[in-house]
Amino acid sequence: MIYQLGLTFFGLTPDYKKIVLDEVLLLCYHSQGGFTHDEVYNMPIRYRRYYLQKLGEMIEKQQEEMNKKFNLNSGTETPQPGKKLKDRPPIPDFAFKARAPKK
Repeated sequence: MIYQLGLTFFGLTPDYKKIVLDEVLLLCYHSQGGFTHDEVYNMPIRYRRYYLQKLGEMIEKQQEEMNKKFNLNSGTETPQPGKKLKDRPPIPDFAFKARAPKK
């Protein structure tokens, strides 16, 4: 018997299987032990997507806080490609003339 759909069984396609496994990896890795592989794999899709969305929001928030903290503590501008920093202190001459001691 020849099937016109191409698949002779029910199951996940290779593309969808990769998506599911990527979601499982992200949740297991970034939840820091909060989820096991079996829990995430057998979790309903809507719950898995909800946790992934919340995880993404948390990571973005942490990244913004780190950027703010870095920019406030450093007291300097973040370098942009093609843009030089203002009022950069000169590098002292002895930094270029230093040599290793002779044996």
